Amino acid sequence: MIKDNASPHFKWSEFACKCGCGCTYVSQDAIDKLEELRVLLGAPIQINSACRCPIHNAKIGGAPMSQHRSTKASPSTAFDIAIGNHDKQDIISLAERVGFGGIGIKYNTFVHVDDRPNKARW
Repeated sequence: MIKDNASPHFKWSEFACKCGCGCTYVSQDAIDKLEELRVLLGAPIQINSACRCPIHNAKIGGAPMSQHRSTKASPSTAFDIAIGNHDKQDIISLAERVGFGGIGIKYNTFVHVDDRPNKARW
């Protein structure tokens, strides 16, 4: 039996590839960091994009080595978090605090976070 929840606050369906293929390969370490970020934020967060199968990633123009790109052998480590009613700087600060290496802040409606080993900001 497959469990519905990836963590206390997130369902696997929230991480699924948007093409409908059913891909939900996401790094457990990345999920743990996202869960910690959610707890520290103290409010629900919406995930706009998490894992992308290689076909969907290519179709939408994602980088060939995108942190979103997901296979069983190389699970996604990335989440695009909708800003919504949150303060963008709070999301960024907490993402740094929980240890996300990649943080994309140039977007107006979301913050990209990923669990790459090195620090990257854009």
